[in-house]
Amino acid sequence: MNLPDLSQLQDARDVLIAEKESILVEWVSHEICSDILKRHEIDTDFFVNRYASNVFDYFMGVVSGEMEIGQCPVIADLIDYLKDKEIRADELFVLCTHFKRSVIDATYRLGVNAQAVFSTISYLFDQNFAGVLKLYTDTIYQKEQEALNASKAKEYFLSNMSHEIRTPLNAILGFVSLLRDETTNPRSQKYLDIISNSGETLLHIINDILDFSKLRSGEFTVDPQPFNIHDEISHTMELFVPSANSKSITLTSFIDPSIPYEMTADALRIKQILGNFLSNAIKFTDHAGVIHVEARYEEGTLYLSVSDQGIGIGPADQERIFDAFSQVQECGKQLQGGSGLGLSICRQLAVHMGGGIELQSSPGEGSVFTLKIPVTVNTECFISKFDPSRMANLRIALLGYPESEGYKLESLRRYWEHFGLKIEQIDSVDESADLLIFLESAIDEPKRTAIIERNIPSIAILDFLDDRYDTVGNIVPLTFPIYCTKLQSAFNEALEGTAREGVLPGSPCRGCGFEGNVLVAEDNSANQELIRIVLERYGLGYTIVSNGAEALKEFEQKEYDIVLMDEQMPVMDGNEATAAMLAYEAGSKRRHTPIVALTANVIKGARERAIQNGYDAFLGKPIVLREIEQVFERYLPSSPTVSKAPAKREENETFIDMDHLKSALMLDREQIEQLLEIYRVKMERSLDELREAIEAKSYEEIAFVAHSIKGSSSNFRFEELSRLARVIEESAAAGEEEFDFVEACEVLCGEFARRFPAKNAGYSSR
Repeated sequence: MNLPDLSQLQDARDVLIAEKESILVEWVSHEICSDILKRHEIDTDFFVNRYASNVFDYFMGVVSGEMEIGQCPVIADLIDYLKDKEIRADELFVLCTHFKRSVIDATYRLGVNAQAVFSTISYLFDQNFAGVLKLYTDTIYQKEQEALNASKAKEYFLSNMSHEIRTPLNAILGFVSLLRDETTNPRSQKYLDIISNSGETLLHIINDILDFSKLRSGEFTVDPQPFNIHDEISHTMELFVPSANSKSITLTSFIDPSIPYEMTADALRIKQILGNFLSNAIKFTDHAGVIHVEARYEEGTLYLSVSDQGIGIGPADQERIFDAFSQVQECGKQLQGGSGLGLSICRQLAVHMGGGIELQSSPGEGSVFTLKIPVTVNTECFISKFDPSRMANLRIALLGYPESEGYKLESLRRYWEHFGLKIEQIDSVDESADLLIFLESAIDEPKRTAIIERNIPSIAILDFLDDRYDTVGNIVPLTFPIYCTKLQSAFNEALEGTAREGVLPGSPCRGCGFEGNVLVAEDNSANQELIRIVLERYGLGYTIVSNGAEALKEFEQKEYDIVLMDEQMPVMDGNEATAAMLAYEAGSKRRHTPIVALTANVIKGARERAIQNGYDAFLGKPIVLREIEQVFERYLPSSPTVSKAPAKREENETFIDMDHLKSALMLDREQIEQLLEIYRVKMERSLDELREAIEAKSYEEIAFVAHSIKGSSSNFRFEELSRLARVIEESAAAGEEEFDFVEACEVLCGEFARRFPAKNAGYSSR
């Protein structure tokens, strides 16, 4: 390295050494340097005596030729000291630059400020700083690598141990569930309930740890998909109704009906955050309190808030509760159990989705947690959740209530105002009305008796669902939480008089049918049999095929009046077959045949995408006869037909609720038993196929078989079987290697065996 001429600087060396103390004081006293030292809690005297003085001596040694530039021994100690203070590179640069500035200022003050001296000082300091920066970079990089390796090891341990704990815990909960169904002893039931609740709590904590570790390790990903926010919020709220009821908490809600029907975001994570808000609200709200859920949409942002009447959160705790392993405390005592990870995970999830969480709270006045998430909406898709047209000319009356009960009707009033309904408040049951609405908690026995005796079509708003109106023909119960579809269903049931006539809501019109030939594309044999029975019931002709290719061949050879098309089938799926049918119609100039999507994919905007893919209508699984009847009414001419008389009920014991199936499917017992036998045979074969696919680690085949199981099970309202199959399907579709498919399959098989314990088991009315 060629050094500049040091002669003039050497001449000034003794002068500068004499001014060492003033130079160092000027260096560390500069405002910027002083702030850096204070920010990192570095004692000024310690820094000057231990490091700054030695750096000055080293610099003078380089000038006199006694030291080699860039090899200052104290620099390594200084960097090692500063790294623990987490000083940044730009702050280190400022410190070094102001040391140079203090030396140069001293040369001007002492009259040794020649150009050569200035150039030499600048050169030496620049070269020295290059060495400092390299040492700093190497040191900090080593520190970061050590921290990164430690973090990875910790997150791997958390993830691996959480998975290992969760595996046996799932089996424990599964067998506890079986024992609860088989045990009749009240004391044993109580003990099993405690085990189950404790296990669910532990499982929730473990899942929190898994989410937390994924977020910390960077393995977490956001999966935006189209979904229906109205359904997702209502379904999530319903999950928390039992725990709210256990504390007599009223769960009210207002889901703005103007929110677009379809939006794109990560629905699973949004529901996870909403669920955490609701869980905390229930946990911290006192007995007989109120929790309110609000949803609205503004300019590309979805707002979801949960308000409670809990203990509230003080200003000092409002930021801390979002830290990992932190919880609300009062008087220094922790109030509730749990992992303390829920809100921390929620905030991180919200940030990952481009949003955030806001909190408004005061001690003793409850809290409001609000999730703000950017979403993309499909404004072209609009499906009304509530039709007020049939109520336009009716006198709808609201029975008077005490002011203290008014909070229960606030959300209902907002719905009524949004849809332009005119609700007149009356003080007496004797006043005339086409439809009467009353708060169950606000009436006494004489008023209730008068409503029943007058046979007024009525809606009773109940805090919690019970059986008090099960045998009352003119009163329809409506329980919290209330949202559009629930409100619409109650109005329809009350106005149609279905309860008074003893006909189940949405049941097919007895003695009515339709004319036409139907082409059905459905690969599941149990579903084929169900559809066959439905079509025969309505007096329709039909052809049933097992895939899209067969459907297209039939379609080209013969004209049909309507096509029912399953979307997911082997050989050729429904979307491909529909596109081919539409192309054939266009090429042959044949009249259009309505094509109806028939699919189990009913959550994430499937209805809207089906219409965009060329379908004329959409039917979800499980099949609802009222919906399929509405489709037939739209596209087929009606004709009279005769229904079969119900078959005699048998009372053999099993874990299938035949009464529920008869109510849901609107079929006779004999028909349902025939379908269940087909389902059983199909399921035994499918479960064998699922085991083979899992053993072969064929994710595509696993997803395909699980999808078939999900669709079949949902038709019979076997919700747990359908849910388990859906989890397996989604995990296989995502290629999740860490998911325990073997265990999930065994749980699925156990759930199936619980309903079909023997080949020739009968089906009871349990």
